[in-house]
Amino acid sequence: MATQLTHYHTDGANRQAQAVLAFVQYLIGDGIEESWNDEFKCYDADIEVARWENCREQGYILSLRSPKYGQNQLNIAFFEHRNTDSICAIKWHQWSLNSLNIDTAEFGEECYSNKWETSYDVSYGEAYKMADWIRDQLINHWVEHADEKRKF
Repeated sequence: MATQLTHYHTDGANRQAQAVLAFVQYLIGDGIEESWNDEFKCYDADIEVARWENCREQGYILSLRSPKYGQNQLNIAFFEHRNTDSICAIKWHQWSLNSLNIDTAEFGEECYSNKWETSYDVSYGEAYKMADWIRDQLINHWVEHADEKRKF
């Protein structure tokens, strides 16, 4: 059944954030290549996605735990900035069993001490550039922690 374009894929996220998510999915494909498990014929990296809601900043958060399900978890939230219309990302490390949100995030000194302290910004319309940066961060996190042993 067809629906109007303006009503399709309306989960509350900003259109720019939706575009970034689509590009991340495109760039990652079936999985992070560096996480390929030849024994089980699958990718070990399990990137989780949830909605990010912060008043007018409506986007998504991606989370990736280190290999062997360690407690080193990378989180990247991305959204259209409420004041500039640029696409912003905030990146921090925090382990959580459930999806993090603005109320449960513990940024520490990594980022977001105020609304201007983001980890990476691109201009309005540069969704692909943001997705490319996010993909690189996810891959780097996986590779950096590939030799860690399970801590629990």
